Amino acid sequence: MDSYSIISNDRSILGESPVWDEKLQRIYWVDIEGKCLHSWSYIENKKLIWNFDHRLCAISLTNQNNILLCAFDTFFSLFDISNQIIKKLDKQFILPSKVRFNDGKTDGYGRFWCGTMSESNPSKPDGALYMIDNKLEIHEIVRGIHISNSITSSLDNSFLYYADTYKKLIFKADLNEKKPYLDKSRIIIDNKNLKGFPDGSTIDKDGSLWNAEWNGGQVVQYDEVGKIINTIKTPMKKPTCVAFGGLNMDKLFITSAKDNNNDQDDISGKTICIDAKVKGLYSNRFYI
Repeated sequence: MDSYSIISNDRSILGESPVWDEKLQRIYWVDIEGKCLHSWSYIENKKLIWNFDHRLCAISLTNQNNILLCAFDTFFSLFDISNQIIKKLDKQFILPSKVRFNDGKTDGYGRFWCGTMSESNPSKPDGALYMIDNKLEIHEIVRGIHISNSITSSLDNSFLYYADTYKKLIFKADLNEKKPYLDKSRIIIDNKNLKGFPDGSTIDKDGSLWNAEWNGGQVVQYDEVGKIINTIKTPMKKPTCVAFGGLNMDKLFITSAKDNNNDQDDISGKTICIDAKVKGLYSNRFYI
């Protein structure tokens, strides 16, 4: 990596879910284990933070100003940034024991997809992939996932990417605009020969998939058939997720986790910004 900017000196224990708000020119991200939401204004260089009683795992912009859809560790909520009111969705929804949400993103049809993982034993396929529709109904779509990650819809919204991090596999499956299911799920990327594990992803304006590689110290750009286009080395060993943003949507924001095995590392856990040299897309918004 030639150069990068550190957008916050705060070090997340487990930074994740960067989301760019093009209306406010602001990047949001979460610290799952730190139980907080961060934001940074690209124009004002101003940092804000919100603290919670539960771990916040993934977020999405919505079609309502100042309202975020939030996947906390075991439940979904709407969070009003302006008054900090949390409205829990579907109080009857219960995850299996020792399972939490991990990664999520909204598709081009305004529906939020979010996956889970086992906290007690990541080698067990106790995770699943869920979808919240625009009626705020929660659907279980895919079972048998170890660690759910890399959730993002394709450029034309015809299919959804998702990963099983433990198995080092990235899948894509056909999306259905009208019904809550995925069809023809198939492996598109097998990372077994790479050092790291596939974590969070996004796509650019050309449809390429950009994936942060946990423990691999890099971000990998793939074409739509899974061929590597480019590899960007990161200053942190554990990049966790990526998002495009900036005035021209040509900046790539990269979140990360602390590297507990390297006390001398002062970059891990921080969120950085680089010149991507390509442009990304606005974040899809969940429609309430």
